Amino acid sequence: MFCIMTGSATRSLNRALRQKPTLSVSMIVFEIKLNGESIGRAGTDDLSVLTAIVSAVGKLGANSQGASDEKDTYHVDLSVGGLTARADAAKDEHLDWLKQRLKPGDVIAITILESRSADAPTSTKPAHTEDAFRQQFEWAKKFYLENRDKFEDR
Repeated sequence: MFCIMTGSATRSLNRALRQKPTLSVSMIVFEIKLNGESIGRAGTDDLSVLTAIVSAVGKLGANSQGASDEKDTYHVDLSVGGLTARADAAKDEHLDWLKQRLKPGDVIAITILESRSADAPTSTKPAHTEDAFRQQFEWAKKFYLENRDKFEDR
């Protein structure tokens, strides 16, 4: 479906988009449905990020060379996760609710709710660990060393 808006309808939409909603209950929740059936409700009362991502990786078209692990095939996945923002940032966590393989014809529906309840995450891991910082540092160092000749003044 395609819709063109003009005049007062456009101004009303622009005003609505500029308004920032305020939370009237305890948390934002994503209710996820796959082919009409509920497969989960994601959210906690200490989140600052809540994501639902559909990704397709591999040979996605006739002229594609594919991806490193998917040269001749592909896969489509749904991931639902989040990141906490607690008073003590050292206790923040990455949370996961869903990791679901999808297939052609699947229909994903995400309803954004204000709610007092959601499903518990299926996995958690610390957001700020020495290992995570070390990995970020090593990646940045490798990138720099591989590319410094392109960017540094000679």
